[in-house]
Amino acid sequence: MPKKFKKAASKRHRGTAMQLRATKAAGARTRRRNAKVIGKRKRKRVEPAEPRQAFSPRETAQGKPFTRRQKSAAELGRESHAPEDGLRLPIVAIVGRPNVGKSSLFNRLAGSRIAIEDPRPGTTRDRVSAYVRVRQSKEKLSGKAQHRGRGKLTGQGQGDGDSIAPPRTTAASPEDERMVELIDTAGIGIVDEQRVNEHVHEQIRNAIASADVVLFVADIQDGVLTLDSEAAGILRRSGRKCLLVANKADDPRHDALGSNLYELGLGEPVPVSAKGNRNIKLLRNAILGLLPPRSEAEDVEPPELLLAIVGRRNVGKSTLVNALAEDERVIASEMEGTTRDSIDVRFSYDGSSFVAIDTAGVRRKQSLEHSVEFFSQSRSFRAVRRASVTVLMLDAREPVTKLDRQLADLAARECKPLIIAVNKWDLIKEAQTGEFEEYLRGKLNQVNYAPLVFLSAKDGKNVFALVDLARELHKQAGERVGTGELNRLINAAFDRHHPQPRQSRLGKIFYSTQVETFPPKVVLFVNDPELFPENWRTYLRNRLQETSPFREIPIRLKFRARDKVVLS
Repeated sequence: MPKKFKKAASKRHRGTAMQLRATKAAGARTRRRNAKVIGKRKRKRVEPAEPRQAFSPRETAQGKPFTRRQKSAAELGRESHAPEDGLRLPIVAIVGRPNVGKSSLFNRLAGSRIAIEDPRPGTTRDRVSAYVRVRQSKEKLSGKAQHRGRGKLTGQGQGDGDSIAPPRTTAASPEDERMVELIDTAGIGIVDEQRVNEHVHEQIRNAIASADVVLFVADIQDGVLTLDSEAAGILRRSGRKCLLVANKADDPRHDALGSNLYELGLGEPVPVSAKGNRNIKLLRNAILGLLPPRSEAEDVEPPELLLAIVGRRNVGKSTLVNALAEDERVIASEMEGTTRDSIDVRFSYDGSSFVAIDTAGVRRKQSLEHSVEFFSQSRSFRAVRRASVTVLMLDAREPVTKLDRQLADLAARECKPLIIAVNKWDLIKEAQTGEFEEYLRGKLNQVNYAPLVFLSAKDGKNVFALVDLARELHKQAGERVGTGELNRLINAAFDRHHPQPRQSRLGKIFYSTQVETFPPKVVLFVNDPELFPENWRTYLRNRLQETSPFREIPIRLKFRARDKVVLS
């Protein structure tokens, strides 16, 4: 890292630490016991002519305002289907105390292992969401549970006790299959790290406030605990439609224990087993009975591209996702390792829909402390594989490390378009982007084709310029070069520098063609693939990036021996 960047960073760290200590000392002298903690003083803002209604004027313990919640589908209204009405998918939120199987139920309903499942309390922190298609089923409760469940299943609605019995249908109807946004939340009441306590509970409150249906999960074998009663009281006061789910009913004999959950005041429990896939179809039927009427928002268009944001810890990945979503969608904290799950956040820009994948910070394998961190890191690598474009985030104040080079190598191996995003550039004084770019190109020379973006996620500077660049790279990955033009480019590169002969044999290229896009894949038919070493393949790949439309994206090359035709 250039010396002047290191010098400026050290000065800034010393000044920031002194200011922080002075601020904390002043706050401790003036703060009363049980008084509300106020953050740093904000600038005056000019109120618009028609003041906007905020959900809550309160502030968190860190001095940040609470997130303005989304309106529920019932509050948005379904009379008009115009886009300006703000129509969105129905939201189904899963809440409950820790270790009752919320993440297991989320994965079961989503049909994929999205959320991390671990017996350690406080594993989930953010709101993990997925778009799920819920289908009607004819399955019914069995045995004694079926006899007890003949009555209507009722849940706490907005004061009217809505029926959630599965609707009787004789023919296929639009209500037989619905698209919903399913949200998994952290456990109510217990957080593994006190420094993120307020952030975690803020995410839970926002999920409940924006939900159309709340699945309250309890452990049927443990019965009603104090945290269950407190959480049930929160749900009753929220006025949301609630469905009581009695999880861990692995055997029909456990269904009788569900009678202990009636004291929660949330209606009749639905006994299920998320691990054993028991009564899940019945639960889907109950969810369908509580959803608001269908709207055009459920005709979900696939996103234009998936943007995986990866990097080391505390480089600003979650802050960038919140800036793209224009909401405190994920927890952004100065504490390292806050994000654990890979979280898909859908946002709109320039009339199109995108998905930003917030991932956990990558660490060395020797530094992983427990299984949760291992699964967090593996999901970060999986996010790179399923993304359309990968964003490697760097801290402008820190030098490039081996972990950064490993992430760049992963994107190159998976042939994913890569953007190198240098965050916190606003903290670098008197810095020249040209000098820093030269430094990065030397450190990350294996991806020297990747474009650079200097941004400040906290201030929102160049955030959406990053999206424009990702769209351009995605467009390049979908380009197709004609066979004639491709052969001319490859023959020119071969004439300029051909591989060295091996055992008196010279490699020959007969013809080549592009067989795939996203990423572009080129197959070259040769006399013997062994005559084309890896260094020459790298040369050919670089030449194609210079002369073809694939200037800023990786190209996948496949050398194949031409089959000999024997004439009879």
